[in-house]
Amino acid sequence: MHETFFTLDILWMVGLLGALVLLASRQRSTADVLMAVDTLGLVICAVLALYGATRGEPGYLDAALVLALLSFVQTVAGARYVHHGRAFREEEKGESR
Repeated sequence: MHETFFTLDILWMVGLLGALVLLASRQRSTADVLMAVDTLGLVICAVLALYGATRGEPGYLDAALVLALLSFVQTVAGARYVHHGRAFREEEKGESR
């Protein structure tokens, strides 16, 4: 019974992945694509965590954690690009830290 719920959850998440890929491919604005890709990363993290919990293998949980951290950095860089027109601060020639 316990395995059945994990299997149904993973199937549901895979369906969500397909819907999110379609959503991301049909968006026009950069901000909408950024949000769809961020949500896609979170769903992939959830699939990895569920699969790792089902099989009892901690490597999948580690991969989910690394993917979540990369997804966070991608979202911050993308939001800065949407807001400022560049992802990172550019140094001026005469400016020093």
